[in-house]
Amino acid sequence: MRLEEYFGVPLGGIGTGKINFYRDLTIGDITIMNNWSNPLKVVRGFHIVYYMRDNPVFLQLNPGKNIESPPPYTHIKDFDVEVEYPKISYYIPLQDVSKVEVYSILIKDNVKDSAIPAIKIRVIANGRFAISFPNVTGSKRAGRVNIPYKGKINGVIMKNKRALQTDPSYGEIFLGCKDCNVMTNYAYYKPGKRGMTEDITYFYKLENHDSEYEIKPYAREEIGGIVWKDVNGEETFILSWYFNGRPYHYPYGHYYENFFKNSVEVAEYALNLEPYLGIESEDWLGDAMLNSLYVLVSNSWLTKDGRFAVYEDPYVSKLMNTIGSLTFDGLGFTLHKLYKDLVLKADSYFLNFINNGEVPHDLGEDSIEDPIYGASYPYWWTDLGPTFILMLFRDYFFTNDVKILENAYPKMKEIIDWLIYKDKDGDCIPDSKGGYDNSYDGTHMYGTSSYVASMFLCSLNAFIRVSEILGKKVDEKYYKILECGKKTLDSMWNGRYFIMWKKGEEEDRSCLNSQLLGQFWCDILDLPPIVEEDKIVGALKSIYELNYKSSNFCLTNAVNLDGSVNVNYDQLKSCWPRVSFAISAHMILRGMVREGLEIARREWETIKRLNPWNQSSRIDAIDGKYVGLMSYIGSTSIWLVRLALERKGLI
Repeated sequence: MRLEEYFGVPLGGIGTGKINFYRDLTIGDITIMNNWSNPLKVVRGFHIVYYMRDNPVFLQLNPGKNIESPPPYTHIKDFDVEVEYPKISYYIPLQDVSKVEVYSILIKDNVKDSAIPAIKIRVIANGRFAISFPNVTGSKRAGRVNIPYKGKINGVIMKNKRALQTDPSYGEIFLGCKDCNVMTNYAYYKPGKRGMTEDITYFYKLENHDSEYEIKPYAREEIGGIVWKDVNGEETFILSWYFNGRPYHYPYGHYYENFFKNSVEVAEYALNLEPYLGIESEDWLGDAMLNSLYVLVSNSWLTKDGRFAVYEDPYVSKLMNTIGSLTFDGLGFTLHKLYKDLVLKADSYFLNFINNGEVPHDLGEDSIEDPIYGASYPYWWTDLGPTFILMLFRDYFFTNDVKILENAYPKMKEIIDWLIYKDKDGDCIPDSKGGYDNSYDGTHMYGTSSYVASMFLCSLNAFIRVSEILGKKVDEKYYKILECGKKTLDSMWNGRYFIMWKKGEEEDRSCLNSQLLGQFWCDILDLPPIVEEDKIVGALKSIYELNYKSSNFCLTNAVNLDGSVNVNYDQLKSCWPRVSFAISAHMILRGMVREGLEIARREWETIKRLNPWNQSSRIDAIDGKYVGLMSYIGSTSIWLVRLALERKGLI
């Protein structure tokens, strides 16, 4: 995929933080220092330099952008860039340079190696190359020190002698390669004529400086390290980090601390590792699947004791493992394909926080121990319990491990009974109070919601199936409630689709694209249908005719019977890509393959135009712009389309 000018591609490991790489081969938005929600945006001192007849050629398009009075220097004017996540290839238009590859080490079914805090930079060329990186350890500049290292791999260790363990930036960074030459005294940011300025003249007087270099006692100076080597064909440079502090907002430590003692050990281990995810970007779908995986790096925690969590978004909500409407629950389908153990442990951990049958919205704000119930005070949410039951059944369905069900069964029953209790009007569907009491937390729904009904009925289906698998006697009331609830949902059929909600004489007759999201879960998990077959297909056809055709960009959340976008609430006049891809997958499962792929491909084309490596929770259906939470947890739901195609035997 082409990398556009302002798109940053986040590289790093699962739970390690990330570094964004840009089209001009610069970097920014660094979060490797336990600073997921407060990235280091402006980064000075990173350069990749090729020496042509001993003259430095900067491979970045604008290496002097932070320099007060740039000296005469040579740099690349333009190059082609391709991304096949987690690798970026920069094709350099020089005679003796083929390309520079920058990539993370993500390996399918290998959590340890995928959680390596390292980035590899491979140059394919002949000639001398130099790479620099800033010392950003410690929240304050004072105490930063560069230390030379020689061994299996040579390089510069960057530390901060004054940083305390409570400092998020407590730790170290390493830059090196086999048999590298080292310059530790790269003081790249210093006073200029009018103010502070970056200094790149060090690359014109490249020399070994292999003794410890500590920052001078100036208030604003910054230092970094340079390594260089004569390359004959190919060479790999390693950038690794090791931030093992225990700051107040992240006292959990990192998974990589179990296997390594410092950044050098990380680099030496990573030297022979290469990424492998088992997906080829041979078509638009493979391209979409690979590049949507950025959230595994940009949003994730993986604690020292192996707990895995993902920000709903790192900047606004800061909530961990949010579930509902294909958020962490959507990501879980992808994780089952790549890192099964992560999702199984995460879902099991969620069981600890069931509160007398009420399921939390998440595990906490910047926390995995302080769950939030509902998330729209003071309303309880009616779609979280069904979602979690279906997540647990999915985990069993994909593993055939009955212990998952045995462990979860008492809590599953608690949840079902809590949901039944929330039905006050006797229609066998948990009531919607109109107070943002489900994942549509900016939209009023009253009485009976088709979305909530379908999720509840499918989860009740799953509970009954689990009871049968475990040999548990099922109280007759659950069968009666299931049949009663089906009739209630059926009463919302208007001849074309199931209307959004109704309460007495009041109703919203919009066509909500997630009206049968519960039926999608039933279909993908081989559970019995909750509505008649012809109405499932009829509703999906109406969603295609109304919701899809109402927008030039994406699958609108809610559309009126006349085909106009429902503009009553911002959420309704938007598209949720994670839900759009689920509905695309549902159409494929129900034989509407052309329509499903048409929806998914257009949605992806819109995302690709807007930024595929920083996807939003919402796209405005009218103007086609991102309008929601950025770097969103549900970004990988495109994998549901591939899953549906596999289930239908089409790939």
